[in-house]
Amino acid sequence: MKKTRYITFCALMSALSVVILLLGSLLEILDLTAVMITALIVVIAREELGLKSVAVFVVTAVISLFIIPNKLLGIEYAVISIYPILAHYFNKLAKPIQLPVKGAYFVIASVVIVLLTNYVFMPGSPLYMDIVLSIGGVVLFVLFDILLFKFIMLYRFKLRHQLRLDRFFIEK
Repeated sequence: MKKTRYITFCALMSALSVVILLLGSLLEILDLTAVMITALIVVIAREELGLKSVAVFVVTAVISLFIIPNKLLGIEYAVISIYPILAHYFNKLAKPIQLPVKGAYFVIASVVIVLLTNYVFMPGSPLYMDIVLSIGGVVLFVLFDILLFKFIMLYRFKLRHQLRLDRFFIEK
């Protein structure tokens, strides 16, 4: 396969992700929604490119930290949008190992986001709010994991053909 197709696809996915994150930062109430949508873009890149999809994640994370005025959104993107790439490997583990590994990632990611929010970007919140937000973050990640699985199945069996991406990567 030609490298130009990979590079073009990565650039398009990264640009689309940055635009969505920028819109999410302008409408601050939609910041987590924008991060979740861009994580689904990372899923599309992972399905098409495999491990090379890390390039989409890295480019988007770096550009979002430089361009987007809300730096917290860039950090949320970095913590949340790496999960679709990691989930591919988590799902290959045996079920007794898979659930604790996912749970540990959910807890660590939620605590990192809450600590950065409350002690770096908006200091001064009480401890009970940190605990409530961490628990809410874990619930959010569990729901996101379910959404991710459903979206992957929808993409593989329906959207990929409708978007004509199955033809884009065929050698001519």
